[in-house]
Amino acid sequence: MKNILITGVSTGIGYATANIFLKQGCRVFGSVRNKRDSENLKKKFTSNFHPLVFDVTKKDEVLKSVKKVKKIIGEKEILDALINNAGIALGGPLLEIPLDILKKQFEVNLFGLLYVTQSFSDLLGCNNKTSQKGKIIMIGSVSGKRAYPFVGPYTASKHALEGLSDSLRRELLIYGVDVILVQPGPIKTAIWDKAPKLEDSPFKGSIYENALKRFHSFFINKGRSGYEAEVVGKLIFKIFSNTKNKTRYVITKDRLLNYTLPGILPDRFFDKLIAKSLGLIKNRKD
Repeated sequence: MKNILITGVSTGIGYATANIFLKQGCRVFGSVRNKRDSENLKKKFTSNFHPLVFDVTKKDEVLKSVKKVKKIIGEKEILDALINNAGIALGGPLLEIPLDILKKQFEVNLFGLLYVTQSFSDLLGCNNKTSQKGKIIMIGSVSGKRAYPFVGPYTASKHALEGLSDSLRRELLIYGVDVILVQPGPIKTAIWDKAPKLEDSPFKGSIYENALKRFHSFFINKGRSGYEAEVVGKLIFKIFSNTKNKTRYVITKDRLLNYTLPGILPDRFFDKLIAKSLGLIKNRKD
């Protein structure tokens, strides 16, 4: 039986991916942040699902989960895959956003992710004790390559994950453990129905208020019209099953408009398109 660890399985991509692996007969360890989610998922999933209650930023919680996984899989098995999915998305105008928000973004999306990877690395075969080797699949974002205004913290964390994944992949060549990055675009989940209202925004009344309203509408509509989470889950399972993989997989609707063109067009030209669509035009007072 294959052993899979997926972080952040309460909803979205993590939940869909866990469900797909379980249907394929895998044993899935899924991280959640509270016992209530743990109990709910145990009722929904098969007996091959083992919830792990930990916050990726809490080292003691992560280490307790390492011991639990070791106990369940025993000495002769390994983790066949670690899927680093847990993450949050924070945003706001960079000149006005508190630095604590930026720090929190990186604590979860980068530092916590790396600590989980370090902690479970031995179980993945990052040693000379076993010929069995697992895979590490990072869930990044198209935002790791394409930057937009008002999501600076999230974009910066995903750009950082790009570099971290490249460095880690090359370092782990010595063990034969591969690192693959998945870069989804907007994904259709219930999170878009729970997005904070602009009336509650701390940036209401700032110079960016009107541009934020336009961006909010654009962002929410993009999310609601994105791929279903299961589409990404199926790609992740395919990557896991393949013996040979690319280093990166972009998966987004309207790839030409959402990913390819922004990378081809000159930066200044694309800046103007964004400025015009969001109203980020300097008011001249001549």
